[in-house]
Amino acid sequence: MAEFSRSRHWLGSRRLTLLAAILLFVVGLLVLGAKPDDLKPSEGGLRLAGEFLKAAFQPALDYESGDLPATAPPFWEKVGRSLLLTLRYAVVAMSMALGAGVLLGVLGSRAWWPVFNRRSSSGRILLRVLKSTRIVVRLLATLARSVHELLWALLFITAVGTSPLAAVLAIALPYGGTLAKVFSELIDEQEASAAGVLRAGGAGSSAAFLIGIGVRAFPDLITYALYRLECAVRSSAILGFVGIPTLGYHIATAYEDGHLREIWTYLYVLLIAVLLVDQWGALVRRRLSRPRPAREAGEADDPVAELRRKRPRSPALRASLFIAAGAIVLGWMAEKQWQSSLPAERRQANLERFMHEAIPHPVREADNDWSEFGPWLKERVWPRGAVALHRTFHIGTIAILVAGCVALLAVPFAARSLGGRNPLGVPGGRERLSGLRAGFGCLLRVGALVMRSIPEYILAFLLLQVLGPTVWPLVIALALHNGGILLRLGSEVVDNRFSRAGEVLVAQGATRRGSFLGSLLPESFSRFLLLLFYRWETCIREATVLGMLGVLSLGSLIDEANTRLYYDDMLLYVLMGALLVFAGDVVSDLLRLRLKAGSLSRGATHLA
Repeated sequence: MAEFSRSRHWLGSRRLTLLAAILLFVVGLLVLGAKPDDLKPSEGGLRLAGEFLKAAFQPALDYESGDLPATAPPFWEKVGRSLLLTLRYAVVAMSMALGAGVLLGVLGSRAWWPVFNRRSSSGRILLRVLKSTRIVVRLLATLARSVHELLWALLFITAVGTSPLAAVLAIALPYGGTLAKVFSELIDEQEASAAGVLRAGGAGSSAAFLIGIGVRAFPDLITYALYRLECAVRSSAILGFVGIPTLGYHIATAYEDGHLREIWTYLYVLLIAVLLVDQWGALVRRRLSRPRPAREAGEADDPVAELRRKRPRSPALRASLFIAAGAIVLGWMAEKQWQSSLPAERRQANLERFMHEAIPHPVREADNDWSEFGPWLKERVWPRGAVALHRTFHIGTIAILVAGCVALLAVPFAARSLGGRNPLGVPGGRERLSGLRAGFGCLLRVGALVMRSIPEYILAFLLLQVLGPTVWPLVIALALHNGGILLRLGSEVVDNRFSRAGEVLVAQGATRRGSFLGSLLPESFSRFLLLLFYRWETCIREATVLGMLGVLSLGSLIDEANTRLYYDDMLLYVLMGALLVFAGDVVSDLLRLRLKAGSLSRGATHLA
């Protein structure tokens, strides 16, 4: 009876979640005024779409324009330079973000806290200091990652001018905040029994943390850092849309010139670069999760030097370490001048002017009388700012709901554990055409890889030319990009899940879909929901910046304020977008804690 009651409780929760998602989707469509008729492109849009798709099969191997100046570099030299610049900025930015992420990730976790008497007065003071430090660090990390890298680049370029350092910092700041959050959670979720044993044996708190927790968390930290490197390559590419000469800059220029074949050349080059980074990360993950056995078995009486000689070695991991270190060094050394080419006095004057004009205009005019701040804020926020904020929220929410729904429908086909000849390792699946199903699953995985490899900003930019300035290009671009990511993450959840109930269902003759709906989905429901919230937060950031393409949202107000040199308005709208992301982060954290507490409660009830 207790099991039946708990099942009804969670069934009700899932129904409530589904109803809430449907309600948000319908309300979002009504608020945005999104009509199905807007999905039909105009005659000019259809013609452009046909020409663009036709050009995909004929990428440019040389300049499409014949009247180039004699000083123009060869086409493939131009492509190669933009690709190297894209990769270099991504690597250098990740080297900065990784250092900040490790430091802030440790400070933002509880696992490193030393053992002390919490009942003593000094212990209570130390506990307050540690808690305050953790809160401040997590707030800083959240603030840094709440602003999209494209907006950081816009702020830096506006303040000090276009420079390589502005591009690198624009990526490093949000990525450092993201790494800090994820690293702290990965560290806190590690099993701490080994650290306790080390402390009991006389080891210091630092040694116990590094050996007992740090070593356990190391593979997870490395694999996530490599995933962020893949994302950094995409982010580096889209910086071209604010004037940084990476791949995105040449894509935008080629479109303005009507050179559709050149666009596909740049897209294919970017896709290959992202795929190579993705496959490199997959190789490192496999080597870390499944290390090779030792070449020779160690003996009990072997000296330390002999045991060291016999230890397992991975040439792939060693080569990856040297490649990463070499890429970071070359990335930093290859740039001759990181700062803007403007004279130092001019850069200083620009920065002072930006800082001065970032103060609200009425406050400046009244000799820094902040009593004028309230009316100015109300005028900017209501109603225009509130409407843009509302639209940004619904664009991101609709997109992530569509992406989550599509990914959930595709996971049973894309998951390798369900797509093979023996589903969940049980010989003899009941379904026929298992080979065709496996091929379809492989096709889905490749499609998801392509969708998540193309930056959503570029997808939205191209879709706007076909569908016109409606919200649908933004929603579709976000749904495609995030759907590819959710399909990959959801498939990994299923593949890594050990489900005895699922195996029993397959053994009794259930189909793959039946085993997924009957066991794997209910058991992994909380995990799927957390992934959806994780991507929703990112989707809100992306919806904010996609408005810069001309659709009314916070991004369009930011772009308008920047064009009119209203830096106070621009900073206000950037902070409003950050506040929206911050609220989403709080909701996500509360949901994770609730689900974790519910999981522990169910586990305790089951044991009882």
